[in-house]
Amino acid sequence: MKNTESGQKHQTDWFSKTLAGLTAGLAIAFVCVGFYVWYGPGTLPSGDKTQFAMWLVTPIWLLILASVYLFSSGKRAWTVLISVGVLLYSSFFLLRSLA
Repeated sequence: MKNTESGQKHQTDWFSKTLAGLTAGLAIAFVCVGFYVWYGPGTLPSGDKTQFAMWLVTPIWLLILASVYLFSSGKRAWTVLISVGVLLYSSFFLLRSLA
């Protein structure tokens, strides 16, 4: 563990953080694109919208993967990313059931 300037301990368990970003980050990227596809502008069967949505997964996933190293520990990264994923998926399926 390293001490930061503020006196907090910062764990460098990059393997756990990387796995959290790869797995939970991909799930979050999928649900974000799902929100765009179902509730964004345009109709669902339009070819341009689905093609754009397919390419939109990667930048969102890489943004999450890059930011996962800002967490203080791997356990914290897992906790936050899984919580965000559960919240997003719950709200997505709740909205889908209401529509």
